[in-house]
Amino acid sequence: MQSYINYLAVTKEEIVNNSQIITNNNIFVPLKNTTMEWLIEDIIKYAIKFGAAIFILLIGFWVGNILKNFIRRRMIKRNVDPTIRNFIVPLLDILFKILVVITSIGVVGFHITSFAAVLGGLAIGVGMAMQGSLSNFAGGILIIIFKPFKVGDYIESQGHGGTVSAISILYTTIITPNRQEVILPNSVLLNNPVKNFSSQPLRRLDIKVGISYNDDYEKVKSLLIQMFENEPLVVKSEPVTVEILEFGPDSVNLAIRAFIKIENYWDAYFKLHQETKHLFDANQISIPFPQREVHLVQKSGE
Repeated sequence: MQSYINYLAVTKEEIVNNSQIITNNNIFVPLKNTTMEWLIEDIIKYAIKFGAAIFILLIGFWVGNILKNFIRRRMIKRNVDPTIRNFIVPLLDILFKILVVITSIGVVGFHITSFAAVLGGLAIGVGMAMQGSLSNFAGGILIIIFKPFKVGDYIESQGHGGTVSAISILYTTIITPNRQEVILPNSVLLNNPVKNFSSQPLRRLDIKVGISYNDDYEKVKSLLIQMFENEPLVVKSEPVTVEILEFGPDSVNLAIRAFIKIENYWDAYFKLHQETKHLFDANQISIPFPQREVHLVQKSGE
């Protein structure tokens, strides 16, 4: 007898339907031993595939983090706009991880085309359920392209005002002057009015103040213009105006207007309000406040 047994080419399904198989030497081999051998072979084969898939995932994610950090450093070195940098780098990281996961699935033995079809169906279903998120995603792309605002700009929208700290794939984050973090959906910012106070190098400072009807308007106007023109934070190339805004019930209300550089706006805002008060006090200019006269009528016999 030969030292080895040559098996017939039979499938596992054929073995399952029979209690034994016949070799070309008419030697009967028990089903139990053959099934066990194939089972061990399959376990070893799939264990190797799963091990390789896990290895690819670990190495792929590690390499992905290295590439992500490398791309971020190169963008910083080349002075790429932070808005574009904070949007592109996470997007590339997600795409690379998806590629690594698909490669791992292919190593295990799943057909990529079938998996892609299933993934496409799931994507359609998830997309229909997340229409708002897709709108935010599209809004983020359009914000990056058309740049109605960028990181570092001071904006107002939907009743919130603050400095833009980040523009992500779905949301824009602003920091309010009192250090609160406000997260606004990109689609809302794209489809609603947004005030951008940082798009121009200068910003007009408006101060509204009232004087008494008995005060000399021309004197007050001259003093205010002189004070504003001597203030270093006020841009000298732009005119300072002091005009009567309205005649109120208790005071003549003046509008004082000057232009300030964006980075100095709030410093000038508080400083000039304070100096205006000191100027009025030093020159005996009154700032009227509402007054009411109350007459008490006493009935006769009381």
